[in-house]
Amino acid sequence: MAKEARSTTYNRIIDASLSLFNEEGERNISTNHIASHLGISPGNLYYHFRNKDEIIMQLFKRYSAQLLDYLHHVAVPQNIEDIKNYMVGVYDIMWQYRFLFSDLNAMLARSTELLGEHNNFTRAKVSPLLVRLLLQLTQQGFIETDDMARHDMGTNIWLITKYWCDFDSALHERELTEASKFRGIYQTLSLLRPYVCASYRAEFNQMMSKLLDDYAD
Repeated sequence: MAKEARSTTYNRIIDASLSLFNEEGERNISTNHIASHLGISPGNLYYHFRNKDEIIMQLFKRYSAQLLDYLHHVAVPQNIEDIKNYMVGVYDIMWQYRFLFSDLNAMLARSTELLGEHNNFTRAKVSPLLVRLLLQLTQQGFIETDDMARHDMGTNIWLITKYWCDFDSALHERELTEASKFRGIYQTLSLLRPYVCASYRAEFNQMMSKLLDDYAD
């Protein structure tokens, strides 16, 4: 029973931290804020986590596991709408952990463990899956790419998704909204535009215009 109670408190701390980090910003939330929010003592929190960075690490592991599960199991897009929905699924997961993409460099500079986990996740796990997706889209005739184009596009997709939250909030001088997420989806998909095959170009452009119109704010 005691072990189960500890596990429940452990998960409550992680869940509450995610909510507070997303709503208030990670740098504005301390372990004391988290403990107060949960109605537990700071000592109870420190029993499970030595500091805030340990909580962030566990949230990053949750995020990375959830994203990898999605990328491994989502169906290969069969049409232009599927391509959009594929990217919506990626950003939906990122949105659940959006604090990780706001002031990310500061968090990485603070924790060598998080930096190593982040770099390994991006380079060894996500990047190959992105390149595989681009190859599949090429083989299906949606886009025309070679190995270099796919590698470059995979890097650029990583750059946009990693820094989109900071860029969009600074550009619009306000807090992130659902519209921010869809602007990120649009910007990421725009990388495909130069490579879309002629037979799909009009449909692709129509989908992109509708994406902006539907989620403009």
